[in-house]
Amino acid sequence: MIGKKILLLIAVLLMAAVCIAGCSVNVGAPSPTTMPTTVQTVPPATTVVPTTVPATTTIVTTAATTAPTEVQVLHDTGTLTTKTYKTYDFKTLMGFKFLYPKDKFKITIKSEQPVLGYALSTERAGQLTGLIPRYQPYIKGGIDWGLIEPVMVMEKATDTTQEFTLEDTGPYTYVVDGRWMGYESDYDNIGPFKYEITIVKTGGPTKQDFDFTGYQ
Repeated sequence: MIGKKILLLIAVLLMAAVCIAGCSVNVGAPSPTTMPTTVQTVPPATTVVPTTVPATTTIVTTAATTAPTEVQVLHDTGTLTTKTYKTYDFKTLMGFKFLYPKDKFKITIKSEQPVLGYALSTERAGQLTGLIPRYQPYIKGGIDWGLIEPVMVMEKATDTTQEFTLEDTGPYTYVVDGRWMGYESDYDNIGPFKYEITIVKTGGPTKQDFDFTGYQ
């Protein structure tokens, strides 16, 4: 009986020893944790190709500005009285056989006494001895021209400049006339006086078309 108890005790002790031994077995050091390897991806180098902007040539066209050409065609000084006048033929003295519509002139008269300056047809200018312009109070515009048909009129000019544009075509003569004073008592004692005239052509038609029949 006692022997069985001893055998049972030994068996229990053996089992206990086996359990203890099992728990004490070194199962080995744990495997080191493998860290994932991070691979840094470097993007391929980008070659920047410069953008070529085509050169643009700007052509600036400057319109030529043509200034009006002014040509002095006459300059003269002289002496007049209240009974005389002086004529200036555009053809003979200034080289214009005819004047045309849109021909432009600037006329300056300086005179010690007031004179009339005007242009009229060359034919009428030859009749001026008996054609005397004068101021009349009953005439609209003041001057009684009689048979004279003047253009480019300057009245009582002493230091006067005016510009004129022709409206008709024809041969013309310019006149500086002091005779109107012969009909005014205020000028009875006026002796000879000096005057100066300047005529400048400031413009005119670029093409002159005209039927010269009857003017040759």
